[in-house]
Amino acid sequence: MRSHSSWRRRTGAFVLGLAGAFTLSAQPHLVADLNQERTNSSSRAYPAGGVEHDGVLYFPAHDPQHGDELWRTDGSPDGTYRLVDLCPGICSGAGRPLGFFHGSLYFLGTDPDHGTEIWRTDGTAGGEELLADACPGDCWSLANGWVEWRGALWFLSQSAYAAAQILWTSDGTREGTRQVANLCADLGICNDPSQGPPYVFLGGPDPTGQSLLVWTYGNGPQALFRTDGTAGGTVLLHSFADGFQFIDQIPRTAAPGVPLYFVDSRDLWTSDGTPAGTRLVRNLVGLVQDLFLQSTEVVDGIYYATFFDNTWLRSDGTAEGTFVLAQVGPGSDLTLARIGSSVVLLTNNGIWRTGGTPETTFQFAGPTGEIQGVVERADRLVVASFDSNQGPPFLWTTDGTPAGTRKLHLGRGPSLDPEDGWPLAAFQDGVLFTRGRRELWQIDRTGTRVERLHDFEPRNGGSGPIDQVSLGNRLIFFSQIDGQRARLCSSDGTSAGTGAISNVAGLDGIGSDYQGRFRLARAGTQAFFSTRGRLWATDGTHEGTRKWKAQSAFYESFALSAPIGFLGGQFIFSATLDINEVNHCAPGDSEPWVSDGKHGPRQLLNLDPYFFEPDGDCSADDLSSSPGPGVVLGGIALFAADDLVHGRELFATDGTKEGTRIVADIDRKRMPFDQPELEPHPLPFIGVGSDPSDLVRAGNNVFFVADDGTTGRELWISNGNRRGTRRVADLVPGRGGSTPRNLVAVGDSIYFFAAHVPSEGLYRSDGTPGGTVLVSDLAGVSQVRDLTATKNGRLYFAAFTEATGTELWTSQGTAETTRLVADLRPGLRGSAPQNLKAVAGKLVFAADDGTTGLEPWTSDGTPEGTVRLGDL
Repeated sequence: MRSHSSWRRRTGAFVLGLAGAFTLSAQPHLVADLNQERTNSSSRAYPAGGVEHDGVLYFPAHDPQHGDELWRTDGSPDGTYRLVDLCPGICSGAGRPLGFFHGSLYFLGTDPDHGTEIWRTDGTAGGEELLADACPGDCWSLANGWVEWRGALWFLSQSAYAAAQILWTSDGTREGTRQVANLCADLGICNDPSQGPPYVFLGGPDPTGQSLLVWTYGNGPQALFRTDGTAGGTVLLHSFADGFQFIDQIPRTAAPGVPLYFVDSRDLWTSDGTPAGTRLVRNLVGLVQDLFLQSTEVVDGIYYATFFDNTWLRSDGTAEGTFVLAQVGPGSDLTLARIGSSVVLLTNNGIWRTGGTPETTFQFAGPTGEIQGVVERADRLVVASFDSNQGPPFLWTTDGTPAGTRKLHLGRGPSLDPEDGWPLAAFQDGVLFTRGRRELWQIDRTGTRVERLHDFEPRNGGSGPIDQVSLGNRLIFFSQIDGQRARLCSSDGTSAGTGAISNVAGLDGIGSDYQGRFRLARAGTQAFFSTRGRLWATDGTHEGTRKWKAQSAFYESFALSAPIGFLGGQFIFSATLDINEVNHCAPGDSEPWVSDGKHGPRQLLNLDPYFFEPDGDCSADDLSSSPGPGVVLGGIALFAADDLVHGRELFATDGTKEGTRIVADIDRKRMPFDQPELEPHPLPFIGVGSDPSDLVRAGNNVFFVADDGTTGRELWISNGNRRGTRRVADLVPGRGGSTPRNLVAVGDSIYFFAAHVPSEGLYRSDGTPGGTVLVSDLAGVSQVRDLTATKNGRLYFAAFTEATGTELWTSQGTAETTRLVADLRPGLRGSAPQNLKAVAGKLVFAADDGTTGLEPWTSDGTPEGTVRLGDL
């Protein structure tokens, strides 16, 4: 079972968050445009990472609505648009294009069900499909080298927790994609698994064209191999003494007949792809002082290399033909490039050109400063350079002569951004580049016509919203008001009733905690948040939004972390507090706090009073109990916390210091703790802890998941007392545990997902062993998530099958009623349901049917009752 929680975001959250206040028959509509400024997010295009084919460039780009996805351009504004949306919503789905094969573009893409895999597209919207699930689970690497050889595709994969790389081949179809060999077990290219995975690169065909090159680097043999995919055809060409200097300098491809060159320690080597033809050229001591490479280029079989001591070296593969062309001056960033069969060297101080000898090597004026990008054309170069003394980066063009070198004038528009890295890409007969980090521009071969193709950042940015809670019939939320600030807002679902309820706005974001996250916590009739070291409360009105005074002049940071409960008019919560007093590092980092709304917040108690104070350094570690979130049960709130003595266990509080206690020490094991600097006193042993999580109230009990150290993570129940806290059932006997998750309450019972061979099943529990039963084994179903219950007890969740992809499923608590609701997007892609929310006995969710994109839908659990609410 694999989890890809990072792909899910609050896409469409405003629509879903307010849905409870409206009838589901109304068309969704814009309530208010709260941010009319540029968002200034991380939107940008990466044309240098693209692949050109038949006059179209396919490249990754990011916009606020879709995250990183695959785009295309034919050089016109209308022909520049997003091609796929592998991860519907603002999550990122597409990585880098790999290349064309038999008319299709292959690229690395990430979807919610498969993680990062290789996909292909025919170049039309909706024409993408998964090539193969070549890297199950999280990938350590995939496609480190993408080679077309012998009429097929070849690539490598390695799962994050596997020791060996797998060599694959493909005819471009899913059925014709297969494993060729395990590099270690089958080809003898191994590493020490205890030292972590190695770096392995598929370098392309060797100079003979008869085998593929494999370079290994890191935790294993640092060597160059050739292989035809068989053990007998796998040969060691060279074993490196000190390993590669830079992975980027590893030759990953080679043209037939063109020798390889590489530097090992102090020696220059060459290879024709055979063991006999892999030989030492010469020792470089005396020629080069600092043997760390900067850049390399092979032109017409001649090797050119630059080193960190500013040496420019040339070699024809013989000792006598290996010599220094020039010392190009101190403090230079050296970038080699070619113009036809000529080689030029770009430096901080101009351009060097060589005719192959020291006598024909000379310098002339050109780009100055850091070279940010280079595009090689048949008769010229286009160069982006940045000199902090001359302002924004500039574009230059050169044909390799002083007369043919000039600065390009881009006209009006945003400047090139020095943080863009490598913004240039060859395209058609011109160059694509990015301006202002967000705009894609094109310049023709003459440098006279400059045109903007697309702006990836909307001029009217989105408001978020950022976190939200309901108070009565109003929604309280943080809204982004420009590129840097957010403001607290309220809405009753009408334009007139939507607006800011606080004028406080911070550059670091109002309501953000010490990690920059936005948090709103509902308690009773109020919502709480923290900003700038102070706690705030709001009842949803401007007049009822107020800041509470701190209790100490030493407060530097106060941030609301999680709500624990609302009891007797008191809000109990977890907060992070840093106190800096002279010569004292106060205990407590994240601990339980309480406030009655009339007085400033106070720390309820310090559950973990231990801290380190080595050498009186007030940057020492304050150990934290990290309580919450909690669940209210009668007159107490239950929550998980770590007091260090017992480890992270189940606690309860009635809102007083005396009434805050540990409920049960579920895992009683202790482990040694050798820390003599621990204060207020050392502990020889500390608790392991059962780590309670997923607390859900059902009836008069709280269900949760915990590990007692013997049966693994299983389902537990508590009534708030030690004797009433017990394991419900051991669903998977043994130490492994069933790892229940997605607990939801229906009446006095709960439903949840837990391990069941071969994947996961849907379970129900009333809190007794006999009443904990498998509802459905979900045969043929995987990637189940987002279990949601409506008031009438119907369950909904998203699930993946090979036949439908990820679609919406439902259950009424029996195997017979557990089924697919509707196949909204036929095929392996699926509609990717997300943001499931119960509203008035129905479900509101977001889904992508492949035609209208990610939109709001509603369902009553039947195919005919599952309809799109609108096309936003």
